[in-house]
Amino acid sequence: MALLAYLEPSNLEDRVINRIEVVLEELVSNVVRHATGATQLTLLANAGDKGISLCVEDDGPAFNPLAAPDRKDFDKLENAALGGLGIPLIKRLTKSLDYEHCGAFNRIRAVIAA
Repeated sequence: MALLAYLEPSNLEDRVINRIEVVLEELVSNVVRHATGATQLTLLANAGDKGISLCVEDDGPAFNPLAAPDRKDFDKLENAALGGLGIPLIKRLTKSLDYEHCGAFNRIRAVIAA
């Protein structure tokens, strides 16, 4: 993965690399599965003093996944709804997570502690 090659000089711990992989997979899969009509997906990454910053941008319809209602709890497996766990997982794995719609683009930024 090009991102890991870019981050290699940062000598990140395995647990940080795992968090980056999970967060990136969730962010990108949300665009692929839910951004109907999107034709572009861009990833920006930066390793800095405040951590690893990932920014995923797409040109799909405006949608703030952080404003979506939390998934309802279930008492039995038969009552469990599919999906809805990605954003809560990302929130637990990151220092910060924010969304903005800028021009024709959705932009979600995640910062992971290094």
